[in-house]
Amino acid sequence: MRLCQAATGLAFMGLAALAMFDSRAGALVDRSGGEPGGIGPGFYPFWSAALMFVAAGVVTYESQARGHNEGGIVFESRDAALAVIKLAVPMIAMTVALVWLGFYIVSGAFMGLFARWIGRYNWLWVVVLAVAMPLAIYLTFETGFRVTLPKSVFYEKGLLPI
Repeated sequence: MRLCQAATGLAFMGLAALAMFDSRAGALVDRSGGEPGGIGPGFYPFWSAALMFVAAGVVTYESQARGHNEGGIVFESRDAALAVIKLAVPMIAMTVALVWLGFYIVSGAFMGLFARWIGRYNWLWVVVLAVAMPLAIYLTFETGFRVTLPKSVFYEKGLLPI
């Protein structure tokens, strides 16, 4: 079990290091006045990745420092393993589908799927959530922050507004 925890911690440290490297250009506050508010586009990604790196380092350290082995099982039961699969498989599928379906359709489908499948919400609330969440994201990012998120192939063909 300690080996799994250490491997997971090291994997997250690697991902965080990659994110930090990729966003390093805007990591520090811009005092020259070139960025509005003094914060560049890489500030938040860099520092959130740095926090993730430190947290993963703590997990890795703790997994090795405790000195006791819990028997080597990764999951408590079959249901625990299925819970991880229920989260991981749709996440991977939606990440792949993002290229064709765009952020808004994928986020609506993802929210609707999880509301129904995991949360067992009523269908009315599933539809409300699947529509309201992408709409809120659109209003926040596209209208408020003026940040364009990936659009679907239906947008490019003029069939859908997002």
